[in-house]
Amino acid sequence: MTSKKITVAGLVLCLSTLCLAQSYDYLVREAEKTLASGKFQETLDLYEKALKSGEFHYNDYFNAAVASAQLGRSDDAFAYLHKAIETGFTEINRLEKNSSLVSLHQDSRWQNVMDELEKKTETIASAFHEIHPEGEVIGLPEPDLAGDVSVEEALKNRRSVRSYADTPLTLDEISQLLWAAFGITRPVEDGPEFLRGGFRTAPSAGALYPLDLYVVARNVQGLPAGVYWYKSEEHTLVRISQEDKWEALSASAFHQTHFKTAAAAIVYSAVFDRNMRKYGQRGRERYVCMDLGHSAENVYLQAYALKIGTCAIGAFVDLWLKEVVGMTKEEEPLYIMPLGKVE
Repeated sequence: MTSKKITVAGLVLCLSTLCLAQSYDYLVREAEKTLASGKFQETLDLYEKALKSGEFHYNDYFNAAVASAQLGRSDDAFAYLHKAIETGFTEINRLEKNSSLVSLHQDSRWQNVMDELEKKTETIASAFHEIHPEGEVIGLPEPDLAGDVSVEEALKNRRSVRSYADTPLTLDEISQLLWAAFGITRPVEDGPEFLRGGFRTAPSAGALYPLDLYVVARNVQGLPAGVYWYKSEEHTLVRISQEDKWEALSASAFHQTHFKTAAAAIVYSAVFDRNMRKYGQRGRERYVCMDLGHSAENVYLQAYALKIGTCAIGAFVDLWLKEVVGMTKEEEPLYIMPLGKVE
C-alpha cells in the first residue's frame, strides 16, 4: 500500500472515531459514568453536548437535572425536570426519593414539578379499562405433554439469554410457553371464583392466582403483530391491540438489547388484591413475588426445551408498560420475558 493510501485510510479512521466520540449514545454513556463518579460539571457538559444532537430521552433530562442540582444550578435543574416530564418521565417515587434533588425541595417551583407529574400520571391512569375489552379470540394449539428434554437437562442448562436469532416463532411454541407459565392442569368446574378455571402449572399461595399474562408479538407465524391477553382458563388469546407495539415495549424497558431481535415477549402483571384479601400486606410483599418466580422459572425450562432463549426483565417504567399492553386499572406490571430462537 502506498504512503498516500495509508494517509487517506488513517484520515478516514480518525474521522470515523471522531464521529463515534461525538455520537449521542456515546456521550450519554460517558455522562452516566461521570454522574456515578460524582463529576457533576463533566456530566452536565456531556449531557448538554448530547442534547444538542436533537436526540433525547427523558432519563437523560432527569440525569442532567440531578447534575445541575448538585452544582447549585437550580434554574437549569427545574428546566431539565420539566423537559423530562414532557418527554415521558412518570416515576413519581424516583423523583421524590432521589437524594440528589433534596436541595430543590424548599424551592416553590418543586411543588409545580410535582403537580405537573401527578397530573400527567393521573391522565394516563384514567384511560385504563376496568376490565379487559372484548377482542378477537384466538384459540391456541393444545400443549405437548410429552417432550424430548428431561427436567434434569433443562435445569442443568437453563440460562438467561439476551441475544436471539431474528427468526419467527410459531404459534405452537407460544402456546407451549404460555401453558408452561400458567396453563390449567386440573380443571375445576363450579369452583370458587378465585380459581379461575382450575389448578395451574405453577403453584400459588392459597390457589389465588394473582398473575395475568400478555403476549406482545413481533414476529410470530400465525399471530399478527399486536398485544394479546392470555385467558388461561380457556387456553386462548384475546386480542387487546391490533397495533404493532414492539417499539413502545422496547422504549418502556429502556431499549435493552433483548428487544432488537426477539420475536415476542411475555409480560406479567398481578392484581395484588386477589392475595391481599386473604393474606393482607404479606400477600403483596411476599406471596405474589413467589408466584411470579414459580411461573417464570417454568418459562425458562420450557424455553430451553424448545431451543428458545429468554431473560426476565424487571427494569422498565411501570406506567409506560401498563399502557403499552393495555392492562386494567387494578393490575401492576411485574416482568417482561423476551422470547427468541437461540442463535
